[in-house]
Amino acid sequence: MLYYANGLSALLWAICIFLGFGLMALADEAPCTLHHEGNYYNLNPLKASQDYEFKTLDGHAFYLNVCRRVTTEPWSTGVPNNVDIAGLVRTDHHDFAIGLVNTTLEMRDTGLMLHVSNGSPCPGEDNLYGSSSIRFLCEPSVYGAGKPAVISQFPEDDNQACQYTVEWRTHFACPTGERGLVSGLIVFLVIFMMILLMLLIVSSTLYNRFVLRKRGFDQLAWLSKVHLLELTDFCIELFRSTVDNIRLTVNRWAESTRNLNPASHQWSSRDEEQAMMAADPLEDHDRELQGTNV
Repeated sequence: MLYYANGLSALLWAICIFLGFGLMALADEAPCTLHHEGNYYNLNPLKASQDYEFKTLDGHAFYLNVCRRVTTEPWSTGVPNNVDIAGLVRTDHHDFAIGLVNTTLEMRDTGLMLHVSNGSPCPGEDNLYGSSSIRFLCEPSVYGAGKPAVISQFPEDDNQACQYTVEWRTHFACPTGERGLVSGLIVFLVIFMMILLMLLIVSSTLYNRFVLRKRGFDQLAWLSKVHLLELTDFCIELFRSTVDNIRLTVNRWAESTRNLNPASHQWSSRDEEQAMMAADPLEDHDRELQGTNV
């Protein structure tokens, strides 16, 4: 009996350690999600098996997907074939990649932002590549995915354009409750306990047959009242440990989010992307127009 209790205790510790690592992994920011000021944003539902198609300001086809590469076959983009293109514009002579896939969201004053960069080489420019900013606006009245629209591009000529600003109104850009964590843990625990019970029965039966040399019904594992009570205590301790781990993880995450600078935390990809964040594309475009007028 003492050996059996020690075995359950060791197994309990192993399960708690496993759940602890699992909760730490769940605490990390998932792709295309964002925690900001107590709100949770998730753009993964906008992933589509078929690209979203709309038009540029000059009427050329614009293909875009969210948090995954476009499914439209690119044509002469000037980027390597093994990269994931976030979107492309089909111009008169070739396709222009507006940037590569990025799954890091950022909250700006204008709304939820997704920046992509390192696209096709800009026409007539050295060491300058296509980049775009996709602005997601919360629109509860749009029940579907909504439809993106180009609101600015620079330069304005589609055959010369190198930077795009896209606006996307959708209810998926609204903050939602973070679902799935508790229910997923409950399902995991139920399945795990069923597997554990099966292993206990099988191992006990094999032990009775090959070690104790029992035969017939005597070799089958029978859970006595004492065993059931010990198993019940084990399940209770496992549940309490899981709840404690969840509370500890949530408290650590809440404390870290209060001390974090959202701008520095949510964006750490490439130097080009950081440079692009330094200024709003619309502001750059307005400054360019003012310079032309002067």
